[in-house]
Amino acid sequence: MSTTPPVETPNLVVSSPKVRKIANIALGVVGLAVGTAVVVDASSPAFDITAWTTPITAGYAYLASAFGLVVTVPNIPK
Repeated sequence: MSTTPPVETPNLVVSSPKVRKIANIALGVVGLAVGTAVVVDASSPAFDITAWTTPITAGYAYLASAFGLVVTVPNIPK
């Protein structure tokens, strides 16, 4: 029985771990901030910020999806 060594994935689009880490932290912080704002806005009748949170949430979802496609998908072993 022979075992083959794992194959390196050479198709990294964003190869710098530092850039990937910074982008992940930035997206995570923005996601938590926007999510918190949406939850507080929904639970408090004192103010209404949906005019801000709706487009920001859409933009965040777009950027997070693009980041996932550029960084995560190419790193999945075949």
